[in-house]
Amino acid sequence: MDQFSYVGGLSQTDWLCFSFLSGIGPARLSRLYTYLNQLEQLGSGELVGDSLPDVDGLLLESGRASDITYELLRALKWPDVTARQAIDYLSSGSLNDEQQEKRDQTLDWLSEPHHHLLLQQNEHYPQALKEIDTAPAFLYGQGSLTSLGLPKIGIVGARKCTGYGRDITLQLAEQLASRGICVVSGGAIGIDTAAHQGALHDGSTPTLAVMGTGLQHRYPNKNSILFDNILYQGGLLVSEYPLMTSARPHLFPPRNRIISGLSIGVLVVEASTKSGSLISANYAIEQNREVFAVPGRLFDTQSEGCHQLLRQGATLVRNIDDILSECSERSLQAGNQYDKKASVKFMKAKPVSRADEASPSLSSSFSNNRFSDLPLTVSSAAKELAQLLERESQPLDFDALIRHTKMHTEILMQGLMELELSGCVENRHGAYSRC
Repeated sequence: MDQFSYVGGLSQTDWLCFSFLSGIGPARLSRLYTYLNQLEQLGSGELVGDSLPDVDGLLLESGRASDITYELLRALKWPDVTARQAIDYLSSGSLNDEQQEKRDQTLDWLSEPHHHLLLQQNEHYPQALKEIDTAPAFLYGQGSLTSLGLPKIGIVGARKCTGYGRDITLQLAEQLASRGICVVSGGAIGIDTAAHQGALHDGSTPTLAVMGTGLQHRYPNKNSILFDNILYQGGLLVSEYPLMTSARPHLFPPRNRIISGLSIGVLVVEASTKSGSLISANYAIEQNREVFAVPGRLFDTQSEGCHQLLRQGATLVRNIDDILSECSERSLQAGNQYDKKASVKFMKAKPVSRADEASPSLSSSFSNNRFSDLPLTVSSAAKELAQLLERESQPLDFDALIRHTKMHTEILMQGLMELELSGCVENRHGAYSRC
């Protein structure tokens, strides 16, 4: 870490110490950072006229730390206690014992390989993230920074996901990674885990996890192996929270703005109407990102949130091409700020290998002409059932279908319901056959 790199007259160590003050948080740090950064740009001639920063009539003559006053911090909505602590620190370097310990532990952590502190002025800090409301003043990072230069898609969804949701997520994430797209998610159990696992299974493109805790309190514990695998395969863990920040419910929703802010678009797979995944979708809308949703079963509460998004205009995802076409078009219109080589790879279709032919992918199975009567939105389970029933000359009952497919009961029932509703199979006295 370069401790002598200054933003607004504050070194990286100063910004770290500010983040340890009581009553501080990412939003208050962001307000100060934005204000001082604008003043620096003003001084260099990058900002003029209406861009002049002003806070309740307070205007610094320069962006130096020596000009930061108690009144300015209060105008930036810093609590009284926090503002006083900040001024004490700036005047005398004063920190209490707990804050000093956090500073020393953090500096030790940052001295280790592949540990990063990325202020907005850092060349690796993503431009797209700088442009959102309340952009983090800085991010902690662990791992390779390669993923920050790649086009990214956020994938979010239910923690208590179904087998259907998990399978769809695994396949879509793997296929996105195969096209050079970095999958971004939150490292939680359920859909988040499947998103990272799918990308890791492809292995050609790193995946990025935005944590809702500090990087020395990785949560959930049961995903510790997943986090290690993300790092091992060249991925990255990031957080805006101090290293030792433990899991607290109110910390997770704000990190969703980072998932969407980093991404070209956000894909929602399985979400109830009260799901936190819809927070990510709302952030994406506010940030002018694409919103994608995978349809689910009609009467499944886990899919109500996705169906709500679809009614509101989200792009329906039947296969990976639905994502690629929307993102490619958006990138061309808006001007892709990502790595050009990665973008070229992103735009190209992956050649079909013999392995792909032997084990059809989600998108190829949807386009298989032998089953052209199947709706494009059917699940992979429904497709497999249709293939089985096509081969069988006699109807098969539920137990026979379980023996043949080895599917979980829930997935089998869902697949059969999809086929029945689409008129592709017939149920006669509990035995199923192709129409």
